[in-house]
Order: sequence, then structure tokens, then C-alpha cells
Amino acid sequence: MSEPLVIDDLEHRLDGARIHLRCAQERATVTLDALGDAVVDAALARVREALARGASLAEAATAAGQTAEVPGRCARIRTADGLIVLDDTGATTADEVRRSLKVLADATRGVTRSFAVVGELVSEPTSWFDDHDQLGRLVVRLDISQLVVVGHGARHTATAAGLEGSWSGESLLVDDLDAAYDELRARLRPGDAVLVTAAGVTPLAPLIDRLTEETA
Repeated sequence: MSEPLVIDDLEHRLDGARIHLRCAQERATVTLDALGDAVVDAALARVREALARGASLAEAATAAGQTAEVPGRCARIRTADGLIVLDDTGATTADEVRRSLKVLADATRGVTRSFAVVGELVSEPTSWFDDHDQLGRLVVRLDISQLVVVGHGARHTATAAGLEGSWSGESLLVDDLDAAYDELRARLRPGDAVLVTAAGVTPLAPLIDRLTEETA
């Protein structure tokens, strides 16, 4: 029986993810020029495939380090005015969006301000309220600097965040993408990181386009 692959630690940074691995007596780190759980999952799949072919853990980690960003899943765009925009418009469900919010928080903690722009989640009717409520409360627990909720279909996300009194951040509910863009432009400064996510109901790609019209 082959030895199990163990993830000792996972770091998300704005310059990429680091996956610290162990297999039997070997240890290695996968260094990615990308971040987000989707690309981490893809890299780990490459590690397991390489190990199954007989590669050492170090060899497998080196090969997995070439894993490219996954479009629409925390894909980084650096703008000419110094913003880091994370295109997560491929995330639509509560689980996907929660994972991406955690990536944003991990990558920016102690480094820069974090902004999360979210639309309405794709949810079953019976879980719709809870999914949006829990998402707002998670933003608070992660101490994300600013939440911008787009569309009244997602209003409970903004409401839930606002009910958490311990939060030092701010929650905004806006009607549409034009209003979201205006609010962001009034608040953003160079170095800030903006995650645009939960685009399953409200198309958020046009907001990405406007924020990144002139990339670095």
C-alpha cells in the first residue's frame, strides 16, 4: 500500500499559494504562482498523479508548481493603479464562495485591505436564507475590510454582516453594478485586494472589466 499524502500546511498569499506536503519520510513544498482553492485542488491532483507514476515527492511538487490559474476562481488581475482584483466569478454556490472568502482573508491579513463584492448565491429554496445569512456572518468573522453586496436578491448577506456588532468593517447593499463600481472607486486605494464572487445569479463579469480596464 502506498503511503498517504499529507498536507501539513496551506498558505495563501497575494503572490501565490504554498502547499507544504509530507509523504512517508519525504517533505516538499508546492509553490504556486496562483491562489485559491481551485488551483490548489488541481495542483494536489498533479502531485498524486506523479507519485502514482513513481516520482519522488520533490519531483511531484516541482511539476505541480506549474499548475496554472483556474479562470474565474480567484484569478489575479493587477491593475495599472495598483489594485489586485481576484476574479472569482466562476464561484456560484455557498461552499465555493465561503472558500474564496477565506482565501481573500488569508492572503491579505496583516498585508493590505480586503474588499469582497458578492452577488446572490445559487441556493436551494429551503437553504437560500441560511446560505446568505451565514455568508454575511463569515465576512465578519474573517474581518474583511469592506463588503459590497450587489442586488436585493442578496440583501440578507448585507443584513447579517451588519448585525455582527464586533466587526470593524462596513457592509454596503447596492442596486446594481454601476452603483457597486462607484462605491468601490470612492474607497479603493493602491495595494487593496478586491474579490468579486458569487456571480451565479447576478452577472459580475462587467464589474471585473470596469475595474481592470487598464491592467499593469
